[in-house]
Amino acid sequence: MRCCLIAVGLMLAPAAFAEDPAQKRAREELERQLSQMVEKAPSRVRVEFQTIDDPNFRVEELEFAVDGRPLKAPTPDAISRWLQDGPMPVGSVDVSPGKHKVTAKATIHNTASPLVTEEGDHRWRVAGDVTFDVSAGLEVKVAVTAVRDAKQADIGKRVKLSFPSQPVMIAKLEDASMPEAPKPKPVAVVVDAGALVAELDSKKAAADEQVRKAEEAKAAKLAAAEEQKRKDEEAKAAKLAAAEEQKRKAEDAKAAKLAAAEEKQRKAEEAKAAKLAAAEEKQRKAGEAKAAKLAAAEEKQRKAEEAKAAKLAAAEEQKRQAEEAKAAKVSAEEQKRQAEEAKSAKHAAAEEPAPPEPVSDAGAPMVAAPQVMDAGAPMVAAPQVVDAGAPPVASSEPVSSPAEGPPWLVIGGVGGVVALALIVALARRAGRVPRLKD
Repeated sequence: MRCCLIAVGLMLAPAAFAEDPAQKRAREELERQLSQMVEKAPSRVRVEFQTIDDPNFRVEELEFAVDGRPLKAPTPDAISRWLQDGPMPVGSVDVSPGKHKVTAKATIHNTASPLVTEEGDHRWRVAGDVTFDVSAGLEVKVAVTAVRDAKQADIGKRVKLSFPSQPVMIAKLEDASMPEAPKPKPVAVVVDAGALVAELDSKKAAADEQVRKAEEAKAAKLAAAEEQKRKDEEAKAAKLAAAEEQKRKAEDAKAAKLAAAEEKQRKAEEAKAAKLAAAEEKQRKAGEAKAAKLAAAEEKQRKAEEAKAAKLAAAEEQKRQAEEAKAAKVSAEEQKRQAEEAKSAKHAAAEEPAPPEPVSDAGAPMVAAPQVMDAGAPMVAAPQVVDAGAPPVASSEPVSSPAEGPPWLVIGGVGGVVALALIVALARRAGRVPRLKD
């Protein structure tokens, strides 16, 4: 179709210089009909997403918007399954020619263990946007790509989003027949037919050559694209193999590190158990030594208390004996005093005159019973206080002698002293603090 349009243009070009107004109108009508044969050129924005080519990096959240209008984002599982198939299509939006904006937000999680890599279990929340112009008949493809920069010192800045875009022609010509060119009216111009035919042939040959070169360039471009695609696939396969090898090595290193950590923990637990056993043994020995020390101290205290109690008992016994001796001494003095009083009374009775003999009714004198006196103990008469004008009258009552009965006064005094001593001893014993021997 393009070749036909070029040929028609070349055929009409010589006549354009010698056309009259009617021919000009016919030419303009032909051009209008040719322009109507072309579809109205649409404009479109297509969004794709490419994640990090590493199975450890998982996309957890994803948001897209074109001019503020959100697009339905694929799920994280779908993105993981699409990882080996290149950029994943997200959606397309028909837009009008002019400036447009694509925004994206993503949360990417490194699922590797922190023991294997410093980025393990780290999350990056990244966002970005891109603004571009869209012309009529063009589709702008925006490939939102997650890029990882392993050389970045700051872990939080190692992952970011890039927005490479590429315009693509989407306008097509309708497959319709060319309109018939209006027959030009004869002009009063003499034209060399041979020269016109030669000129048309040369222009047609040039157009054919241009078309051939365009087709060759297209074929070369397709071949280069195929070669690039093949190289990309080979590079991707090599990258996947390297990633698998790196993942295997990382897993081996992780397993070795875990085994070393477990062995270290086991040795630490054994050392801790041995330390605890030694501490318990030391504590047990210390407890036994303390118990023995306490037992010795208690035994020593018990012996000291027994010695003190024995000492106190001896002191009390000595004191009791002293009190008994004192009481006996007091009793002896009391007995001696009573004996002296009895002796004095005996002397007094011996010095008194004999009573008159009683006279019986018959006139015969009564014979008094003889008095038994202690010859060895003279009686001492007690002095009598009498009136000076009257003569002393002797008592007619006989004085009792100690020999007549037991000395109850002495016995009572001794018993009272002994009872007093016992009461004092019992009071002292009841008032003291009880001891262990009690």
